[in-house]
Amino acid sequence: MNQKETFLDDVYAYGLSRALIKVAPPATVGLFSNCPSRTETVLKKIRTYMNKEAEWREKKHKNDRPKAASTSFLSLLLSMVFLRPVWSEEEERRRKRVRWIFVRFSAWHYAGCDKIWAGLVIRLFKALQKDFGEIPLSVYRSSQHPYPKKIQRGGKETRWKCRQFLFVPLWLAVLLAFAISIGASVVLVKSGLQMKRESALTWTTLMESVAIGALGLPAMVGLRFFLLTLKNLFYNQGRNILKKMNSTTVSDQMGFMNKVRKEVAVLADFIHFMEIFEKRKVRVVLEITNLDRCRPDRIIQTLEAINILLSGENVPFVSILAIDPSVVVKSLENSIFFARSHSNSYDFLNEIVTLPFNVPEMCIESKCSAFKVLANSHLEVCTVEEECDESSDLESRKSVQLSVLVDSENTVPFLSKNKWDEESMEKALTWEVWAKRVKTMTKEALEFTYNHNKPLHTYLFGNSVHMRRIINSVRVTIIVMDAAYGGVVVASDVATWVVLANNWPCRLSWILQCVEDWQQRADMHGSVSAPAPTKPLWEVFVESRQELRELQGSIECILEQDGDPELFQRFLQVDFRLTVREVLKFKPSTVNLDPSIKKTLARLRENRRRNLAAKKTHVRLQRAQFADMTTDDICNEMERLNLPEKCQQLLTASGLDGAAMAYGNEEEIRQALQMTSEEWNILYRRLTGLKTIGY
Repeated sequence: MNQKETFLDDVYAYGLSRALIKVAPPATVGLFSNCPSRTETVLKKIRTYMNKEAEWREKKHKNDRPKAASTSFLSLLLSMVFLRPVWSEEEERRRKRVRWIFVRFSAWHYAGCDKIWAGLVIRLFKALQKDFGEIPLSVYRSSQHPYPKKIQRGGKETRWKCRQFLFVPLWLAVLLAFAISIGASVVLVKSGLQMKRESALTWTTLMESVAIGALGLPAMVGLRFFLLTLKNLFYNQGRNILKKMNSTTVSDQMGFMNKVRKEVAVLADFIHFMEIFEKRKVRVVLEITNLDRCRPDRIIQTLEAINILLSGENVPFVSILAIDPSVVVKSLENSIFFARSHSNSYDFLNEIVTLPFNVPEMCIESKCSAFKVLANSHLEVCTVEEECDESSDLESRKSVQLSVLVDSENTVPFLSKNKWDEESMEKALTWEVWAKRVKTMTKEALEFTYNHNKPLHTYLFGNSVHMRRIINSVRVTIIVMDAAYGGVVVASDVATWVVLANNWPCRLSWILQCVEDWQQRADMHGSVSAPAPTKPLWEVFVESRQELRELQGSIECILEQDGDPELFQRFLQVDFRLTVREVLKFKPSTVNLDPSIKKTLARLRENRRRNLAAKKTHVRLQRAQFADMTTDDICNEMERLNLPEKCQQLLTASGLDGAAMAYGNEEEIRQALQMTSEEWNILYRRLTGLKTIGY
């Protein structure tokens, strides 16, 4: 890819990373693209920018860090044993520091498994076990399981609550048991463990019995905790899930999903525990790739598992679903499993994805550059001198292009070619100014959306998923437009365009395709003028509405995504009179509109044009069959068909022959002969079929 495309990918990745930081989990991000390599590039950049954001927050809020002694390994284990975490939404909002845990799951590696989603949970468990350690996770399961309920508190500052045993703090009970055990051991040593054989009860035997009893209970409790920890260490959640997955017992299979769901709940509670212990947010980013390469039934099972397992209450998981939507939708529609459970594949995806992000297609320059790279990879290797000359020339061109593309005044943070160091962190003040500007514009756009004095709020659905999609899409669109397309962003226009694309994706894609075809015809033919920038989009839609109706039978699945058609007319004709200028402005940064819809409409529109051209050719051939007939020949045919004699007389009087009837206006000829529509159709079918019936 060229420098411009690389810069745009940086902008897309950074905008999505900023949105992920603001999105409240659980959330599922749809990273839609038909280019796997570009998706992989964006995922790597997202991880880089999110880690840099975490480093920057660590530097800025270093006073919020806990002391090193309080976060030691021993302190962690003691907190798990003796304390219970206290969690609240208020404390969650106050935390600024964040820790990201990235988990990569390639569904193609588990394609041969009957339950891909079980492999997803195993991969998640292994990643957390590797990041936090096996011993803390095992101790947590032994001490905090069954997992405690989260306690909501008001204005208290305490983050921990002591666990109790018989209304006594557990740590105090352990100290008392330890003291009693030491005392009992001293008594046993002093008495020499000499038990009297006489039946008489003495003070010595009594003290020995009490000492053995006092020493035995703490020893049994400690031994139980130690064995349970060893069990969780060597027989962990991953092995437990594998055992259930490989079991052939029907009862085990029926409770398998419930078992996995409990294991996910344990992981979620452990992450909340670590949030309070480390005094920072902990978010798990699950990158799901290559799902579109699996069988349709596997795709459905995995998507449903994501919706069920990773979308519970207080679950700190953010899933990035990197797929090609056109492939997934087609696989779902052709699956018998999907047909029995859902009616629309697009609705199925929309129920799961809370933030759709469509990576725009590569521009022409990028395609040429990619083709050049592929072509050069098959050529002979250059000599050292040639390679040095070419590399120096390439570096000079890169520096020139980069200076043109990235203006120093509008430089996006973390996108510079310099490495992240102390000096660049000092320069991050300019980023903070930029971030505040983006935050202000986002706030203005969202306020414009729900402002009762503005008409846009009437187009919101009473669905939380729908609202979250709009909020997240507005945030990403503003970042992309501000960073990559000149920095001139009107918040109200962005909110209007995002709502339009979210509520009527099919009709908006149709308008975009019509404008694009119009512009292409203008570029090819000088007689066709380009669409005027001031032309309203509603007029564009009205002019092509009949064509869309003719294609309705082929796009029912896509049209079902759209909202009320009357509201669409009111949106473009009354409340927001958008023009072609907005299409040219927002099309490159429209990330919440599936490009596969526009491709499908373009293909169907082209097929319709070819069919119409073939039909017109067929009609011309049919008309040519009776163009050489005389007036008497036509009168003889009318007589054979028992048509009214008056019509024959009018035909003779007007002198109409076969050429006039073949290439003249059918409606005017019918009215001149005073024939009904049925009579005209009978005569026309007779004339066009003369060659077939052997006239």
